[in-house]
Amino acid sequence: MKISNYIIAHKKFNIPNILGYIPIQVGAEGKEELGYLKDNSGDNISIKNPNYCELTGIYWIWKNDKFSDIIGISHYRRYFLTSSFFGKIVDSNDIEQIMKQYDIIVAKKEIYKETVYKQYCNNSGFEKDLELVKQIIKNKYEDKYLKAFEKIMETNKISQYNMIITTRENYCKYCEWLFNILFEVEKKVDLTEYNDYQKRIYGFLAERLLNVWLLANSNLKVKELPVINIESTFKDNLIISLRRIKNRLIFNRYKK
Repeated sequence: MKISNYIIAHKKFNIPNILGYIPIQVGAEGKEELGYLKDNSGDNISIKNPNYCELTGIYWIWKNDKFSDIIGISHYRRYFLTSSFFGKIVDSNDIEQIMKQYDIIVAKKEIYKETVYKQYCNNSGFEKDLELVKQIIKNKYEDKYLKAFEKIMETNKISQYNMIITTRENYCKYCEWLFNILFEVEKKVDLTEYNDYQKRIYGFLAERLLNVWLLANSNLKVKELPVINIESTFKDNLIISLRRIKNRLIFNRYKK
């Protein structure tokens, strides 16, 4: 089984000495070479990186990796862990074992203090972005995707970071669905009034849409794993973990 765990990066970093991890430079078009695989060869959208963020790498992998059985997406500073406390960065053996029981691995859900819809509008972009996505889904896809979109927008938790590990077949199905939506959004959105952060619109939308796709395809067995930010201190990561546990306890109490 060929497992390729791509590490999305836009700068030099310390590559984990773990078999199967492959750094890929995103937004490589016109930029200084880092010595990694680059997202501006073959079929690519590298030039769109300021707006698509890590998605230019995700697109490149979709279009150009024809050989992997399992495809994973990590970041130069974020990796899946085997467990929340004292876990290690997942390696190919961990992934192979998990994939015997599950179809897809994603990040443990982050819990917001407001709905996913409001959180996006207040922090990442504009309400009209989400309404446009909703209309495109309604026009292009089965009703189950619209229902899933509406349900995700009403909840207060999602898997973030556009991180995923799955079979190449599932990866391709997801990417085809995702980029068909985002390319339609791109045709209709004017970014003139957006600041530099808001111009990362497609990366932000994709984080929400991954959750929509998973909910709509509920036949797939999903494994959630914790994510570590290796640029944060141990204390910072511990605080984040404890806060997540607290939020989950509050959320579970609220549900009752």
